[in-house]
Amino acid sequence: MECDYLIVGAGAAGCVLANRLSADPSNRVLLVEAGGSDLTPNVEMPFGQRNVVGNPATDWCVMAEPDPTRDGRVDLWPVGKVLGGGTSINGLVWIRGQRQDYDGWAELGATGWDYESLLRYFRRSESFEGGPDEYRGGDGPVRVSRLRTQHELVDVFVAAGVEAGFGANADPNGADPEGFAPVQTNQREGRRETAARAYLAPVLHRPNLEVRTGVEVSRLLLEGERCAGAVTSGGELRASREVLLSAGAIMSPKLLMLSGIGPRSELAGLGIDVVVEAEGVGRNLQEHPITFVSFFVNVPTLNSMLLEDPEGCAAEWRRAGTGAMTSPVAQAYAFFRSDPSLERPDLQFHFTPVGFDFGPDGLELHERPACMIAANLCRPNARGSVTLRSADPSDPPRISHDLMGDADDVARLAKGCEIAQRVFETEAFAPYLLEQQLPPAPPADSDGWAAYARATAGLAYHPSGTCRMGSDDGAVVAPSLRVRGIAGLRVVDASVMPRIVSANTNATVIAIGERASDLILAGDDS
Repeated sequence: MECDYLIVGAGAAGCVLANRLSADPSNRVLLVEAGGSDLTPNVEMPFGQRNVVGNPATDWCVMAEPDPTRDGRVDLWPVGKVLGGGTSINGLVWIRGQRQDYDGWAELGATGWDYESLLRYFRRSESFEGGPDEYRGGDGPVRVSRLRTQHELVDVFVAAGVEAGFGANADPNGADPEGFAPVQTNQREGRRETAARAYLAPVLHRPNLEVRTGVEVSRLLLEGERCAGAVTSGGELRASREVLLSAGAIMSPKLLMLSGIGPRSELAGLGIDVVVEAEGVGRNLQEHPITFVSFFVNVPTLNSMLLEDPEGCAAEWRRAGTGAMTSPVAQAYAFFRSDPSLERPDLQFHFTPVGFDFGPDGLELHERPACMIAANLCRPNARGSVTLRSADPSDPPRISHDLMGDADDVARLAKGCEIAQRVFETEAFAPYLLEQQLPPAPPADSDGWAAYARATAGLAYHPSGTCRMGSDDGAVVAPSLRVRGIAGLRVVDASVMPRIVSANTNATVIAIGERASDLILAGDDS
């Protein structure tokens, strides 16, 4: 089959592209996705996230190499394998990051990706329940709302943050995210608003748009200096205008390298013909390291509610779209400075009214009520890479990342844990706290907190940066997102970020898709 635009991957950006490009009836658009439908209870139910991450039905379940900076720990790197991609398995946290993130992109050579240029796309993407203003959108595809059922400890968390010397924030997606606030989330009537639900479902009737699931792309179809389509197990798919690679920060570099676009030494060593030598493909992998401080509490929390009456909680969600099942794991967040002298926040909290067992097999619900503050770095220094294990497309990529390999990252994450402890020790929390869960005994000094951070740090599931955009020779894609050295091919997903944003990545990737669609329709290949 031949189309005008072939989109590989129905994740956050891919769904945006399919919608915007097919709005012109003269454009024939084909969107292919390896996974299946997002219309399943575990995807639609916000608290069902723990049933879709690590589930081969919805997740590629890529395992990383042992991390020497954390005693050889091997991490799962979730990669959405379902319509909606990461938006179908993520934590539903809607936050844009900081103005300086995007202005920094522009300073690094990503011309046109500064904050003022992107603001219109953030606004265009969302329908905020609070209504539009100069920062917020009111009629976009993604419904953004506050929680329909909010736990009583959320207000306690915000009050504790204020007591600890940090401000509250009425709208972290407004002028500035700094401060403590209840979470905003991409939900509609208590159900997960995936990118597929927001962008694809309303336009599936268009005769010029075709969406195919269960299609695994093995490599791109390169003819001379042009990308002409993609190769799948079912044959070739051809595009007369452009191929848009939106497979995410793990799978997009994998497909480029399998197609002969990447570091010469690595490709040649695997017997792959080098079409474009691009040393940056798969490099610059970034991720937010995260760790936890938690306490048992004297009020019911989501874990105890669900363990006590799982059928009742599920029935309430099905009937009314309310109750415990409407909750993402995090019900509040905060952005703050580890040192008041800093120019902007360098740490983020997620507050979770859920008690977990932290066992070797991952997180399981604890039988006792508890709550947790998860601290993560906004802008880590550590970098990793995505490479190929072999020339066989069925082999998973090799992910190498020394998460705690940078001393400054360790120190700042430790400071985040110290501040989380301080927030819990406020008068606001005092009436609710019982004994401490993690760490069982708080460290006595910063060295102790650093040791705790190294021992417990994990992933926030925000992989970014592996097909970096810029204007320099080392950039994989130009500011137009066109792959350097090949015509007719762009990358549109989290991999193009020069630096990871200071927040969860969902809203940003959707904005990337929005701006990319305008660049494509305008014929911008600069």
